[in-house]
Amino acid sequence: MAFDSNKQITMLLFISWFLFVPWPWHGSTLLALTTEDLDPALTYFVKEIVISGNAAFSDQELLGQISIKQRPWYEFWKSRPIFNADGFQTDIKRLKRFYEAHGYYRATVGYDLRVEDSLVTARINVTEDRPVKVASVEVEVQGPGPKPAELHPSAQLPLQEGQTFEEGAYQQSEQILRNIYLESGYAHVQVQRSAEVDVTPNESRAIYSVRPGPKAVFGDTRLEGVKKVDPKLVLRELTYHAGEQFSPEKIKSSHDNIVKLELFAVVQFIPTLSDADPNVVPIVIRVREKPRHEVRLDLGYNTETLFNARLEWRDYNWLGGGRRLSLLTAYSDVTSSLAAILVQPYLFSRESRGAVEVRVDQQTYQTYTLNASRFGPRIEYQFSRTLSGFAGYRLEYQKFNGVSAATVQALGGLRREGFLSGPSFGLILDRTDNPFEPKQGEVVSLYANQAGEIWGGDYRYYRITAEARKYYLLGWETVFASRFKLGIADSFGAHKNIPLSERFYSGGEGSVRGYGLRRIGPLSASDDPLGGLSLVEGSVELRRPIWGPVEGSLFFDVGQVSTHAYKLPFDSLQLGIGPALSFTTPVGPVRFDLGFPFKTPRGDSNWQLYFSIGQFY
Repeated sequence: MAFDSNKQITMLLFISWFLFVPWPWHGSTLLALTTEDLDPALTYFVKEIVISGNAAFSDQELLGQISIKQRPWYEFWKSRPIFNADGFQTDIKRLKRFYEAHGYYRATVGYDLRVEDSLVTARINVTEDRPVKVASVEVEVQGPGPKPAELHPSAQLPLQEGQTFEEGAYQQSEQILRNIYLESGYAHVQVQRSAEVDVTPNESRAIYSVRPGPKAVFGDTRLEGVKKVDPKLVLRELTYHAGEQFSPEKIKSSHDNIVKLELFAVVQFIPTLSDADPNVVPIVIRVREKPRHEVRLDLGYNTETLFNARLEWRDYNWLGGGRRLSLLTAYSDVTSSLAAILVQPYLFSRESRGAVEVRVDQQTYQTYTLNASRFGPRIEYQFSRTLSGFAGYRLEYQKFNGVSAATVQALGGLRREGFLSGPSFGLILDRTDNPFEPKQGEVVSLYANQAGEIWGGDYRYYRITAEARKYYLLGWETVFASRFKLGIADSFGAHKNIPLSERFYSGGEGSVRGYGLRRIGPLSASDDPLGGLSLVEGSVELRRPIWGPVEGSLFFDVGQVSTHAYKLPFDSLQLGIGPALSFTTPVGPVRFDLGFPFKTPRGDSNWQLYFSIGQFY
């Protein structure tokens, strides 16, 4: 057979080229591709998104800016998202714009794609370079009117010389200037901003031009949209009156007061600015009513109280006047309740309200089962936006069952049933940025109650607890949370004069993790918690989002109780440490805490897993 060397060589070259040159077909593996290399006739799916070169911003922050998402690892049962080439190109431009908005005007954002069996791995490559710095910030007042420093000497603009030029701070400075004049009565103020950015020396200059206009006062207020609700109920929530200096803050506080009535689905405040009379600003309030009755059903589960449920009926305007009536029933393996709660706003003044609570409770713990009938009136007062307090009275009949003889002996006696009668007080200072998921600020609370002596009743004691919580935002979305709690209680006379339910207990979720419920402190010969008359607890925790709705944390808890009053047990603190994960789901938050005790109580496990769905009751 003849050998044609030219044909053989040509065939070898073709086979080599065919085997080793990548082809954009389904099932191939490609390196360093772009969206233009993808076959428009095929459907591709997102396998992974990888970001490199970023130092100023985390992967999580950058991924939050783009529309293309990869499937979370914990949703493995779901189909992978479709990779949209046009959408991805828009995302690359969006990331470039994100960097510019934060002062990185010379940043570049590139990418390459890897395709394997229709799965796309997108590799986003960032080169940040140096950010643009603010060289100067100027504020010019056009026409008659004071300068900002004359109205608010302590005000400081977010945009400052020497800082990175960020568009957010640039825009916020304009709004702050406007608010300074608005809060001083200049309802017609106009603020314009302009900026020059020079990327060669990496400098920027910002100029704000302010036209204050005339000062103004509130005019008449007109209410629109009320049908069944008495207009007087709405108008009494206003924190301003006609003729008073115009103030957006008072409009906001009035709006918040009306929303808190829970009687309206929509509340809008519309200031009417008119050139005919610029010194007077009439207000129009538009509302849309909603049903005044509401039925709520909340379900949950946790490893301490197990299944828990709460059913509540509310009337937000019972017999008029904005009175609230709640009828509720709650159940868990630890506590069960039937209750009626009546709240009377404007009891003595705008800042005060009265509340009366009638309830029947059953609590089942290791040490006792408590059946209690309770009547508790109280007055609540809002001293300021952040400070509130209450003064109340407790009248209860308590009966303790299931208390072992060993526990009674260890306590030195027990009053198994009797009346509790006496006052209670409380103060709460809340300066957090969010009451449900705080990231910054602090909360300080103080509670005290006393029974017996001049108040009558069978129990005679006092009890005081104080707690402080502090939250710091460390950066990279990491929150440092801490808390410290002290408690002191004592009986007048024999120890049996303080109810078992008013003693201090520690251990478990929401207390010292790593320990079982109430398993810190002295135990009786029957292995039941005795509680104490002094309490110390503290926690530090680092929290950070991990991916999407998943947040992780590391915690370190300490706590102890003492059977002696005024003997805070700092010398015998029990410690717990561990990680936690929480998930945001449609049925509520789901949380796992894994705690390890430094010293395991007798008969207990050397680790504790806490699991909860929904809210605690």
